[in-house]
Amino acid sequence: MGDWMKYKKCRKAAVLLFGGILLTGAASHAAGVRVNAAPLTNRLFMGSAAGKVVQFEKSYAEKLDEANRRKEELERKKQAVAAQIRENEQKKADLLDYIAELDLQIMELNDEIERLDADIVTGEEELEQTKVNLLAAQETEAEQYEAMKRRVQYMYENGGESIFELLLGAASLAEVLNRVEYQKEITEYDKQLLTKYTEAKQAVEQHKLLLEAELESLAVLKETAEFNRATLTELAADKSAEIEVYLAQLELDAETFADYAEQITREEANIETIKEEERKRIEEEERRRKEEEAKRAAEEAERRRKAEQAAKEAQEAMHKAESESDAKRLAAADNVVVKDEKNPDNMIWPLPGDGRIYAYFGPRKAPTAGASTYHRGLDIGGVYGARIVATLSGKVIESTYNASRGNYVAIDHGGGLVTYYMHCSKLLVSPGDEVLQGSVIALVGSTGISTGPHVHYSVAVNGTYVDPLKYVSYR
Repeated sequence: MGDWMKYKKCRKAAVLLFGGILLTGAASHAAGVRVNAAPLTNRLFMGSAAGKVVQFEKSYAEKLDEANRRKEELERKKQAVAAQIRENEQKKADLLDYIAELDLQIMELNDEIERLDADIVTGEEELEQTKVNLLAAQETEAEQYEAMKRRVQYMYENGGESIFELLLGAASLAEVLNRVEYQKEITEYDKQLLTKYTEAKQAVEQHKLLLEAELESLAVLKETAEFNRATLTELAADKSAEIEVYLAQLELDAETFADYAEQITREEANIETIKEEERKRIEEEERRRKEEEAKRAAEEAERRRKAEQAAKEAQEAMHKAESESDAKRLAAADNVVVKDEKNPDNMIWPLPGDGRIYAYFGPRKAPTAGASTYHRGLDIGGVYGARIVATLSGKVIESTYNASRGNYVAIDHGGGLVTYYMHCSKLLVSPGDEVLQGSVIALVGSTGISTGPHVHYSVAVNGTYVDPLKYVSYR
């Protein structure tokens, strides 16, 4: 978990650095455009003639031509940004499709691993029974062999009976022949029976060897499937990181597009100003523009300072939370009481044993490139495979996959109250199921747009998302 969080922090830092470079470039470019687009009226050229100051003002046609050229240049740049936005939207859509395909393969591998585990358990049980059968076959073979030896010994020790004695002891010749044939048949029967038990023992031994080979093969298949799942999960996380970069670029492009549109509007107004206003009015507008830029620069500096402070505090909180035992978090759901609780005032925490919150509800300055500026829930935890519980009794209305939410569950608790549990590795309930408070409904994962294992928990009232902390708290 520690290595994963370090990787996550490094990747976020890289995205922030990338976004900062883009923002700096865009701001510098926009500032340059604004300077060029500023009204250029009454530009004075100072000269001296016979000791007098002579002023030469640009003609109305020159000022108007310059303003129109600036407007055309802004239009061209705005169209270029629009084309870039369309291209990045398509790349984002392609990556989302690819992530969905990877998530599907991961879920198939999860199912395959479960099947292999079941086959291994069955094979081990059959192997134990075969060992018992082998021991019984060995004992039966030994018993039959001892019985045959005793009969052979008896017939040898009593086989000295003469023909004369045999005739005297028999009631008839037929009885004499029957006695001789009976001894022969007993000896042959013993030999056949011993051969049969020996062959049965060998068959059981061969079956035991085959079962051991099959178990070894199943173990190799399971190890291969787990390796493939880990590889696909890492690849999906990398692609999610790429999407963050595209989202950051799209947000910057959208701001640049809006900035160009705003500048075009101002330029059109400036053209009218050139026609109607005098130099002092335009100079005053230039002064106000510079003051506004200085104000925005100061606000941006303050925003960055607060964002850095928030990031620092978040990192310290994560370091503190990481000291908790993952094993304890995984087992925490065992202590949750399952009951039919329908009162929203008694809702419980969705991830037992894990109170780490990485992102809170509500409007915010994006903490990293590509992050939403309005978060509709809490990002909690987590440890991969940790059990997620229903925070209140209700009916499952959604249990499916979405390219953005990943595997998720939605539960209707009545009265317009619905809770959501997103980015799961596995769903354990189906639409239409009635679930009790505290029952396990899914496992923590990193499906959809996610950079690491966690559960995104949302609460909606009559279709409007509200702060989950009004209903739940970690205790």
